Amino acid sequence: MNDWRPTAEKEALRQRAEMLATLRGFFAEREVMEVETPLLCARGASDPHLESFSSHYTGPGAPSGRAVYLQTSPEFAMKRLVAAGSGPIYQICKAFRNGEAGRRHNPEFTLLEWYRPGLDYHGLMDEVDDLLQRVLQTPPAERCSYAAVFAHYLDLDPHAATIEMMRNARPPGSCAHRTACLMTAMPG
Repeated sequence: MNDWRPTAEKEALRQRAEMLATLRGFFAEREVMEVETPLLCARGASDPHLESFSSHYTGPGAPSGRAVYLQTSPEFAMKRLVAAGSGPIYQICKAFRNGEAGRRHNPEFTLLEWYRPGLDYHGLMDEVDDLLQRVLQTPPAERCSYAAVFAHYLDLDPHAATIEMMRNARPPGSCAHRTACLMTAMPG
């Protein structure tokens, strides 16, 4: 019986380790500090569309026990660090979402989250593009406006369309495209 063997192939583990090293190098070059925030939280997710895993803590400080929750995202803890003056930070961590599972989605997954105080959205788009080029070897992204993407892929003006028109919009032919596109909220 081979049930004790891991399901991950050695090559997949090697590729993952290489990707994590590349991510850490990317942020180190930009002087973005790696942080680690707690996975176990006193409160569940504040997003009504996310369900937290819960457990029951018994021990010092909780003689009758208390509910604790696995984080659905490090967002809250990281924003507290930024508000306290941490400067630019990133985290590669586990996140947990109850009630979500599928062929490409596991209730436990690894997440990259980062915050760049002082960087405007153009700078952040550039950084996302640089990150994707470095880690996934993608070509440079084409920058498109929100309206241009809707016009090109749905033949629709999102600034003039009704809710009904938006609901019924379908891409002409296949919506698949090879060029990465960073959308901006800029009109036109």
